[in-house]
Amino acid sequence: MAEVIAIQQAVQYVRRNDLGQVKIISDSRSALMALSVVEEAREIISNIKEVIKEYKGKITVTWIRAHMGNFGNERADQLAKEATLISDETINFVPSRNQIRNEGNKILKDFGMIQKMRDGPKPNR
Repeated sequence: MAEVIAIQQAVQYVRRNDLGQVKIISDSRSALMALSVVEEAREIISNIKEVIKEYKGKITVTWIRAHMGNFGNERADQLAKEATLISDETINFVPSRNQIRNEGNKILKDFGMIQKMRDGPKPNR
């Protein structure tokens, strides 16, 4: 996900500064594959695609093999590693709908067990 965020930041920077024709290079195949999917549910991917489409210049996103001595790529990796050392922010993730549903079902199930224990055993007929 960090690679996708980096691409999003780069695309927004290009748009903000109206840099004309730009090539964004990434060593993340998964990020580039997500950008190439026609129907992508993740909002961040949709946002990147929308900015690229609406940008009046031209933005090209290209893959490069990692750790092959490309200066820009090596520098980006170095900066990413340094950023992990200085960041002390707490990231809170919002649970997915499935997680919320599962937790709710668990609570209801536990509540049902409490009710059964509180009511005691059912009399035999």
